[in-house]
Amino acid sequence: MGQLRTRKRGKTWEWSFEGAKINGRRNPISKGGYRTKAEAQEAGIQAKAEYDSTGRSFKPSEVSVSDYLDYWYENYVLLNLAYNTQKDYESKIRLHLKPTFGAYRLAALETDTIQRWVDSMKRKGYSKNMVSNSLSCLSGALNYAVYPCKYIKYNPCDYVRIPKIVQKKNQKEHMEYICSKTDFAAIIERFGPGSNFYIPLMTSYHCGTRLGETYGFDLLRDVDFEKHTIIIRHQLSNENGKWYYRQPKYDSVRTIRILPEYEKILRDEIRSRKKNIIKYGPYFTKTYLLDGDLIFQAPANIEVVGKEIMPISVKENGELLTPYSFKYCSKVIHEELGNPLFHSHCLRHTHGTLLAEGGAQPRTVMERLGHKDIQTTINRYVFNTEKMQDDSLTILAKGIS
Repeated sequence: MGQLRTRKRGKTWEWSFEGAKINGRRNPISKGGYRTKAEAQEAGIQAKAEYDSTGRSFKPSEVSVSDYLDYWYENYVLLNLAYNTQKDYESKIRLHLKPTFGAYRLAALETDTIQRWVDSMKRKGYSKNMVSNSLSCLSGALNYAVYPCKYIKYNPCDYVRIPKIVQKKNQKEHMEYICSKTDFAAIIERFGPGSNFYIPLMTSYHCGTRLGETYGFDLLRDVDFEKHTIIIRHQLSNENGKWYYRQPKYDSVRTIRILPEYEKILRDEIRSRKKNIIKYGPYFTKTYLLDGDLIFQAPANIEVVGKEIMPISVKENGELLTPYSFKYCSKVIHEELGNPLFHSHCLRHTHGTLLAEGGAQPRTVMERLGHKDIQTTINRYVFNTEKMQDDSLTILAKGIS
């Protein structure tokens, strides 16, 4: 490659060098506008180093873990992962990974160092979820360094083992709480038809959706009454104070069948929504999807350039309700109904467990819930309930007899 040169052009300085020929022709690379020769030369040296390294700003053998994590976050996390995951990883990188590993060279990072860190997190009292999720964040970054980047030969996290961390009893009960038919009947009696929370509750219970997916449902396009199915293709996500339609977690777009009972709930809501549009007239708040999948609301008498949608959960006048709204519902269930174990995700657990107790195959449950792998379904959502244990004895008795 050509040597770096600097020259003055008018009142400013420019750097330049000869790049690889393209179609047999010269390929000069340059940039000007620098106040001094020194500034131009410094910028030119950096630009040529990146060019000679095919665009890299560092040598893989020399880069620190801190700089590599910045590279991974910018080039993979921000481009491929959901906003909430981005914020979670940014926090874990800043609070846990950089302070522990940042000064090491990426190529020198070994399993024993990472194992000591994991063990120290247990000693400091971190929950099993925090330890596991922090390790997953680091492992994801190092997987990217192995492939496609090929900066390191293997991922040292592959051999790290999370120590046994005993969960507090109330934490375990809260995590694994399954909403019984009696508990759910009490909840629906409090938040019945006409309540802002009736449809979100019934959607999570009947479809096993994540909370963001529940509120990301569009009644105009996501239900097929002829085929008796709904398609889950969005989650409602808050990004810097604004609401967006985003892909579900793990890009788990899926079509699932629905029961006649739930189908009737959706039909009734659509009829009720149309009545309210007429009732409020120009004062009804309509919802639109703008560029970038930004959610925008405006009175019905204002023309908006965007795709009109019908969110599954709105106030009577059309104002959008969000996952943030559901916090009030949970608070009432905790305090007024005396059920402190309830949380929005428990209805998803309940849905998966009801299917498993009824004999549904794990893969069917996995696809319905939108998990990334079968192990997640088995380990996290399909709990070994008393009914399952009783059924196993019945099966055993039949087999022995």
